[in-house]
Amino acid sequence: MNRACLHCALARALSAESPGLKSLGLDVKLGLSEPVFLPLPGGRLYRRLRRLLRDAMAEAAPPGPVKLAVLNLPGKSHVEVTAAFPCTRGARVLSCAFPQHDPAALPAGFAEHVSGEG
Repeated sequence: MNRACLHCALARALSAESPGLKSLGLDVKLGLSEPVFLPLPGGRLYRRLRRLLRDAMAEAAPPGPVKLAVLNLPGKSHVEVTAAFPCTRGARVLSCAFPQHDPAALPAGFAEHVSGEG
């Protein structure tokens, strides 16, 4: 299975978009969270996170903060990354979600039922 670290992809995306964010006067704040490994290629995570940052840059009313958060709640089928920022109409929150499980593996059922016992 192909797994990638969400935090590593987010760090790379922030590094790539940092010059654009700084030139607009946007200061990125990232909340603390545990590392999360997802069943997606790292390139896909990276591209979606860069798109989230670019969308925030396009809509934000600088100068101001862009607050990023990784929401990984127990029992949820996905992990969400949110970007909250001031805009001309107040504040806005954009997000992107990533599945925690490989959707192709879900039809196979639970491991205890795969062996044919039960």
